[in-house]
Amino acid sequence: MNPSPPSAAAAAKQRKRLRILVVGDRTVASTRHRILAHLPALRAAGFKPKVVFQQPRPANRLLRLPLRLLDEIRDLRQAADSDLLLIHRRCYPVLLAPLLRRKNRPVVFDIDDAIYLPSPVEPNSRLARSRYRRNFDTTAAAAHLVLCGNPVLAERVGKKKRKVILPTAVDCARFHPDAVEKVDHPTAGWVGHSSNLVYLEAIGGPLREIAWRHPGFKLIVVADRRPRLEGVPVEYRPWTLESEVDCFSGIGIGLMPLDDSEWTRAKCAFKVLQYMALAIPAVASPVGMNRELIENGRNGLLAMTEEDWVNGLDELISGPERRRDIGRAGRQTVKRGFDLPAVSNRLVKALTWVLDRPVRTRTVS
Repeated sequence: MNPSPPSAAAAAKQRKRLRILVVGDRTVASTRHRILAHLPALRAAGFKPKVVFQQPRPANRLLRLPLRLLDEIRDLRQAADSDLLLIHRRCYPVLLAPLLRRKNRPVVFDIDDAIYLPSPVEPNSRLARSRYRRNFDTTAAAAHLVLCGNPVLAERVGKKKRKVILPTAVDCARFHPDAVEKVDHPTAGWVGHSSNLVYLEAIGGPLREIAWRHPGFKLIVVADRRPRLEGVPVEYRPWTLESEVDCFSGIGIGLMPLDDSEWTRAKCAFKVLQYMALAIPAVASPVGMNRELIENGRNGLLAMTEEDWVNGLDELISGPERRRDIGRAGRQTVKRGFDLPAVSNRLVKALTWVLDRPVRTRTVS
């Protein structure tokens, strides 16, 4: 007697082996918040996710590129038996394109930064820019769907590629105002990686002016090194994964200064989203997604010039009620469009859509 064929639901469940190739390890913010945070929702939807972290880079620069290439080849080969491959921020050279394109195995490419450009702290030669752009285009061309953290990235992917906007989520249950210590006399604060401290250091003049106007003012900096801000009272806190939420304690005003460049316009405003979720009023440069996220004067303040920075900080320091109103409005903004359950639901729908479509081998130009 022949066994009965599996039901459509059972067949769909069998097709949900999800291999996820991420950049870095658990300490990388985008990996935590764009991938790891969504794993419970993916499992609840029937997916069987397996996350593959990158191997640490070797200290020897001559060995770094060939060893990284071997690691990428191994990861792609091991993903051959998956039903769906999700690539987070990794970009591949043309010679690996055949490993990206597997019969009956769709590919989803997730981006939340201008990874088609060298970062400002990397060599930015014409050769480097060409390599980054070529590897990005190769990976995007192999994908059946591209998840873009903001409209700037979606525009870079191009009109011919199927894509959806998937913002970086903030878990408002964890990033809750009650989870951090409040202060009566506000301090400003900045949380991030040292590669971005250059933007904070660029507003040293306004910060010194604020320190002169408001005795007792201090700036809390949470990073992997101290900032270079002469004349500004700084409380430095080393960042740790365990203190990811608590490190915001005592910050009365959150800062996100940026310059206006192709790199910064592609940022997903995640620092501002974290401030907002914690009901910390934010002052940010009107660059990229910051401009879309912040309604100036309602749920945050935008500052373009040094005078804007001084006036914005002065206004918030001098007005406790103003700080509270802007902080509350900011949290409501995050809860409406960026809270983890809602974004997880959008991710599940996007991946399910890809699995339900016929898979065709992609041609990489």
